[in-house]
Amino acid sequence: MRLVTRADFDGIVCGSLITLMEKVDSYLFVEPKFIQDGVVDIRKGDIIANLPYHPNTTLWFDHHITNKDWPFKAPIVPGKGGFRLAPSAARVVYEYYTTVASAAAQESKIQNPKSKIVQGLKVLGSERMRYLLEETDRIDAGQLVPDDVLHPKGYVLISMTLDGKDAEDEPYWLRLIELLRDASLEEILKDPEVKRRCQEILDAQEKLREILLQRTTLKGNVIFVDLRGIKEIPDGNRFLLYTLFPTGNISLKVADDSQRPDTTAISVGYNIFNTTSKVNVGALLKEHGGGGHKVVGSCRVSRSEAERSIQEIFEAIKE
Repeated sequence: MRLVTRADFDGIVCGSLITLMEKVDSYLFVEPKFIQDGVVDIRKGDIIANLPYHPNTTLWFDHHITNKDWPFKAPIVPGKGGFRLAPSAARVVYEYYTTVASAAAQESKIQNPKSKIVQGLKVLGSERMRYLLEETDRIDAGQLVPDDVLHPKGYVLISMTLDGKDAEDEPYWLRLIELLRDASLEEILKDPEVKRRCQEILDAQEKLREILLQRTTLKGNVIFVDLRGIKEIPDGNRFLLYTLFPTGNISLKVADDSQRPDTTAISVGYNIFNTTSKVNVGALLKEHGGGGHKVVGSCRVSRSEAERSIQEIFEAIKE
């Protein structure tokens, strides 16, 4: 089987859980827009996680409100996957396997205690895995506190090492899938590559802060960030912005798309420390070819259409 997922923390954790339970022999990391545009060849036998639905997929797992093209009435369907508006896609994967695989094991369909499913269920039930799921929920849903942003550690810090933009990082993504599946948090943080990348994030935090202060304008309730023209944006916590502009309740960020030279990347999100906005972000950005959740989303538009889209989105989110 091939796993098709997204190279953010939620997508990587999905990979860790799925490879516990399935025999995955290859991987494809893509952004949602690529599936929406039909530029990804989804084949029979593929497993899709944390991405839009495709009719060719064998198993599909997701939680985004704009991706609810789930052709079944139940949130979990054996042999098909699952969808619900959970804090993370990893939570949906976890619920699927703890429900479906547990039922199969209880029905004595799986007798061998050393089988992949039985061993996988044992790991899924561990305290280590439950904590990983809790942290993934917090990270993906933006349920953090200021100290998580200003002084990141643990899984929060590890999540910051993933931006999913550079295909050359794929060996690291695959390494993290293995580590998150098999190792304790303490062991993961001691891994040389993880340790190096975490330190780079901490070192880059101040550089990112300086750029955000230079490129951000508070327009009423909207925190507008224009990063176009910056070739290398320092890695750092995506929520750092909200500690710098706490009175704004929603952000509008624009940047050059590193994967498509003639495209502008637009993202909108609630200030996680000031969640007074009433905008359905995912629905709004779906109108511009993107999507997401109620409180956060993104889209990609051609540069020729960027200014029009930015203005329309700004008008929709301002108060």
